[in-house]
Parts: sequence; structure tokens; C-alpha cells
Amino acid sequence: MEGKVRRRSYKPGWRRLSFRIALGAGVWETGYLATQDLDATVNNAQELWDNREQVLATLESGGIGAACVLTVGTAAYMALTRERRELLREWVVPLHEAIHRPLGLAEQTDPRRYLHIPKNFSDDDAEIRIDLPKHLDFSRDVIADRVTQKLALEGVTFDWHPEGRKPYVRVKKTRKPPAKALFKDPKVRELVAKAPESAPIIGLGTGGRIVSVDLDADSPHILVNASTGGGKSATLRCIACQMLHHGSLVFVLDTKRISHPWAHGMDGVTYCRDIADIHDQLIELDRLRRVSLMG
Repeated sequence: MEGKVRRRSYKPGWRRLSFRIALGAGVWETGYLATQDLDATVNNAQELWDNREQVLATLESGGIGAACVLTVGTAAYMALTRERRELLREWVVPLHEAIHRPLGLAEQTDPRRYLHIPKNFSDDDAEIRIDLPKHLDFSRDVIADRVTQKLALEGVTFDWHPEGRKPYVRVKKTRKPPAKALFKDPKVRELVAKAPESAPIIGLGTGGRIVSVDLDADSPHILVNASTGGGKSATLRCIACQMLHHGSLVFVLDTKRISHPWAHGMDGVTYCRDIADIHDQLIELDRLRRVSLMG
């Protein structure tokens, strides 16, 4: 026999017979209720649609087959499960067809048993979980490549967990850091205000993670290296302003004379742009360092 065998053909005969009987009863019940009280039927269907997730979860706990069709009718059941059926048809089954061979799984395997794809898997916080076969006789690179291509994913990470009785891999989107972290943003201002004196914030990373320089734990020395326009002056200005906020003294040696004009004439800042002034200030800084070490 040629052609693709439908998934329901692998179910036991008694289950297929029970579903057909329940389906016929549901269709009859739906038609009967509609002829008796059409307005009530429409209102009930609308109420079920508005609360489809809760209704579907309740019905599933008692058996998704006969309970659904007998309780709300075939039409209501189809409406409630439309999103899930679309997810299964458009994403879950195609992914199963793409990776079941590399994983060493039979084609007749129900993809819902090992593929866990949320309806909103394109969101930043969504996770995809794939239960792996215990033999682990497959190529991780092949699986990762087929998953990203079939689901059209970009910027994702694969977190492999081969240990234990139930090995799996979790697929997550790699969060990108914000393009800009403006100080006028109330959240950024709050983070800067709460930062310790010795750990100025220089930016925000993925997921709102703070990027800072710990001058006590790491090192009192900082090297900022980047090409033209890479943000060197902005980073140093950010550090200097936070140090001034905590009462520190700042010395700015601007040999280019155009990098830090903001510091000229500011309280707490010694701004030098002439070679002679820079020389004198370096001598003074060395003297202050020696005094602090002796004291």
C-alpha cells in the first residue's frame, strides 16, 4: 500500500470506534440544541470562545475525545482547539518530519510526545524543548541546523542536557542588548543611583543585565579601546560623572582638546589640554599618591 498513513490509523480500534460514536452524538446534540433555542446556543458558544483556554483545559482533564464533543459539540471543540491544531500542522509536524531520522525515531512517533513548542515560540521569553532519545546516537550540529531552518529561527542557543533518564535540549532566543541606554530613562537613572561608588555602570547588556567596572574587586585601572566613534569618550564621561556624583575628584587630560569639552569649568574636575598643564598635573597626582600611601 502506497501513500502516507494517517496518524489515527495507529490508534487501537476501540478508540477509533469510541471517537466516531462520540462525534456522531456531539453533532446530533449540537443540531438539536440549535433548533430548540438558537439564541442560547449562540450565547453559550460565544462564552466558550471567550474562555477557550480555561474550558479546553477543564475538558482535557476528563478526556479530550468524548468529553469535548459530547459537552460542547463538535463546532465548539473545533473552535477551541483551532490554535493548537494550527501549531501542530504548521510547525510541530513539519519539524518532526525534518528531525525524526537524524534523531533515530520512527516516522510514526507522535511528535507531541517529544516536541514541546509553545504557541508564541517567536517571543523573546519563549522556550522550545525537544526530548532526546536515550541512545544519544545523533549529531547535535545536524539537529540544531534543521531546527533553526525549519522554524526560521535566528539568534538562538541550544542548551543540551544529555544526562539523566530523560535527556533533552532547550532552545532559547539570544536576547540582544538595547541599542542605547539613555540616562534620561527613569530605569537607567535608578540603576545608576543605586550603583556603588567603586562600581560605575557603563551600559546594559542582554535582559537588562548591568555592565559595570568594579574598581575595588577587579582593578583600579581601566583601558577603553575602540575605533573612532566606538564610544570611548562617552564611556569615560559616564564613569567620570558617576564618580563626581559620589564626591570624587576627576582629572581630565584631553590631549586632543575636543574629546571632553564638557569637563571644562565643572566643579570637582581638573581639565587639562596643554602639554605643560598635563605634565604638572601628572606630577601632582604622583605626589598625592605617595601621600595617601604614607598616610
